[in-house]
Amino acid sequence: MMLPKTTPTAFCQAFIERELESNKSKPIWMSYWPVMERMIDRADELSIVFDELIGKFGYSDKYENLYVWLTLEHIWMSSRFCKSGAIQARVAFKELNELQKTIVDLSERLAIALKRQDELYESSGFIQPDYQTVIDMIEDGSQNNHEYQWEVSEKLKALGGEYDLKYWPTRSDIVESIAFFEEIQPPPKHIEISENTLKGRTSDIKDFVLSFDKKFNDSNDLPCGFRFSNNALADIINVVLDLPVDKLTTGDAIRIIRYRYSR
Repeated sequence: MMLPKTTPTAFCQAFIERELESNKSKPIWMSYWPVMERMIDRADELSIVFDELIGKFGYSDKYENLYVWLTLEHIWMSSRFCKSGAIQARVAFKELNELQKTIVDLSERLAIALKRQDELYESSGFIQPDYQTVIDMIEDGSQNNHEYQWEVSEKLKALGGEYDLKYWPTRSDIVESIAFFEEIQPPPKHIEISENTLKGRTSDIKDFVLSFDKKFNDSNDLPCGFRFSNNALADIINVVLDLPVDKLTTGDAIRIIRYRYSR
């Protein structure tokens, strides 16, 4: 299909129509169909967006220059940056941080208990009915892992027979390593939603702007560092999120958000 090059709006509108038709024929990406249809129906409202995109990268089809295609795709997929998605991410972010602290605490307490158990069996006169080595732990934990049983088990057991206990970590050493690993981990990062969005107050517009712009800084095939103008991004938000007339955002609002969170 030859795409019209009369205007950027005509070109991008035809581009999206073709992608939507292709997606429906498979069918794939069904959750984005309504957004793509809205971009087609309201293409005139996105004329600044299309002018800036084609002005930067030219009338290039997806096999000539990936930037036009991937940026348009980024626009219709940006519907996931709405408030509900950010709220869910915030809840998961909070829980992950709490779980990290819990794992550190439980691991440290368990390591202390295991060490104390060893001390008592060594000094109190009680006989330990059985002893679990690190190899036993791996074996017990891998009972349902057929690949391990087939490829690794016998080799590890052979190593256990070759080297006595002084060469291996104890159970408490292993548990302590879990606490150490978790304690030094940085806060979790979302692949799409920015740290400012995760830590800030809920706001449809702010969350969208920060997450949308962040994608152009991430390691992907989008044009690195590219930014739509404030007015263009406002038009994207109004169309993609289908905001009502009394909730429409403006270029000034985008400018304030970008300035505030760029410092």
